[in-house]
Amino acid sequence: MAILDALSRSSTQGLRLADLVEATSLGKTTAHRLLNGLSEHGLVDFDSETARYFVGIRLLSLASAARHRFAIAKLAEPALARLARKSQDTIYLVGKSGDHAVCLDAREGTFPIRVLTLNVGDRRPLGIGAGSLAILAAMTDSEIERILVQQKAERSLYAFSDDRLRQMIAFARDRGYGFNDTHVYKDMADVTGMAAVAVAIRRSDGQPAGALHLTGVTQRLAAPRRDNLVSMLQEEARRLEEEFQPALDTPTLQSKS
Repeated sequence: MAILDALSRSSTQGLRLADLVEATSLGKTTAHRLLNGLSEHGLVDFDSETARYFVGIRLLSLASAARHRFAIAKLAEPALARLARKSQDTIYLVGKSGDHAVCLDAREGTFPIRVLTLNVGDRRPLGIGAGSLAILAAMTDSEIERILVQQKAERSLYAFSDDRLRQMIAFARDRGYGFNDTHVYKDMADVTGMAAVAVAIRRSDGQPAGALHLTGVTQRLAAPRRDNLVSMLQEEARRLEEEFQPALDTPTLQSKS
């Protein structure tokens, strides 16, 4: 998983063996052995001309199969299409899987500058990214504290201290939406010019099942446009909650994986 996570973060340019060893802290021999095994099963591709490894094509079929577990993914397709058309920005559907957020679907808008911060299938600790943050902020105080403690080591890869994350949670609860204008990864914290807003999609008991997440150029998420975008997200989230509550309440959305 460490290898696949590293490759997914460099899905376009790929990684050399030395890059993977550095990214995963695995020994060179161990990394090479694991890469050979992953390659045999189609989970990793190797380009002999550049000596770089890439995420394997087989992961597409596995991601598609996993997506079907989340009933809301299919049901939310019209909402994502409407939001992408109206906003012209990139829209994501994020689902809650245990203590993590998973990108289930995405729609690109028509605005000439595209901001793509998530791939379908990406999995992050709750709180990392606007959609994941909106989910975490909608949980109970006791659950938030448990997650902040248990995922502290896992969150160390990302660009948010515990204090900063608590401030973002408080903001989300006060304003009714998650907001982030910092790249989530520490090694990309200098990358600026993009921002995201998100609202939680709730089950019948009020707990979050997922979130609608919009990413765009920072200037396009400034007030008053941000308020209008948040209203659009909230309207679609409420529509999903009203029309598809039984699907939102299905246990598979809350599975521990």
